[in-house]
Amino acid sequence: MLNLRHIEVIKNELLAAHNVTINFPKKITFEFPESYKKIVSNIKTTEISAECILFNSVKSVNESKEFADIDYWSKEFEIDQIKDYWFFGANGQGDLWILHKNDSVFFYDHAKGKISQENLIDLEMSFEKWLQFAFLNKQLEEIDNNQALTLEIKNRYKAKLLKISTGLAKNYPFEI
Repeated sequence: MLNLRHIEVIKNELLAAHNVTINFPKKITFEFPESYKKIVSNIKTTEISAECILFNSVKSVNESKEFADIDYWSKEFEIDQIKDYWFFGANGQGDLWILHKNDSVFFYDHAKGKISQENLIDLEMSFEKWLQFAFLNKQLEEIDNNQALTLEIKNRYKAKLLKISTGLAKNYPFEI
């Protein structure tokens, strides 16, 4: 119950579940982790948990192109800074998961307006750590579907978040 899964197991499970290959357009300069690119080029858009939908390469390219428009960003961002962010996932409420080219994952709540430093939550984790978080979230949902979430389960979940990232535990964007 509530185990952090090894990243290689997660990758193999994601890749085994899908048998597709969709390449990134050659015209796109991609400065993000190769491990991310390998996974999303070989999957369909996948709902890992309600809060963690991982886009395939085509969807992530399209989302990133759309959000490259300066109108989505606050004035504190220059156009050349925007290209450092890649939109790789969402939750069921329209909020987005964003990957910075340095392999940092951010959460953006669309209800807070334009993307700004204030509402771009740095979870201090890499894409691979995000995958661990997504699968941990899936486990919590499965428990919640079968029984009430007790204080003990919630505390165990919070302890696992802390093992993934102190930033994630501190800045967790959802209610537990």
